[in-house]
Amino acid sequence: MNLKDLRTKRSLTQQQVADAIGCSVMVYSRYERETRQPSIDVLIRLSDLFGVTIDYLVGKEQVEDGTLSSYERALVVAARNADDRAREDALHLLESHTSPD
Repeated sequence: MNLKDLRTKRSLTQQQVADAIGCSVMVYSRYERETRQPSIDVLIRLSDLFGVTIDYLVGKEQVEDGTLSSYERALVVAARNADDRAREDALHLLESHTSPD
């Protein structure tokens, strides 16, 4: 589990992660250094925060799962909150501006 890489990729401080998962920065630092193992509850919070599976956190997956940027997450949330017509219009607009590979 490389929490430091996940944290730095998202430009977060140890304090920000500790606050988000509800522990002290000292405890979170120990998770990063792997001198302390997080409980399943903490693993769930870390998984949600970093957008990866618990399997990834514990080293059973080699590839991150579901890593969306904050912009992409905002698009998903907006799409979920929009009515059907707005979602359809937005999709058509984005598809019309897609660059060819």
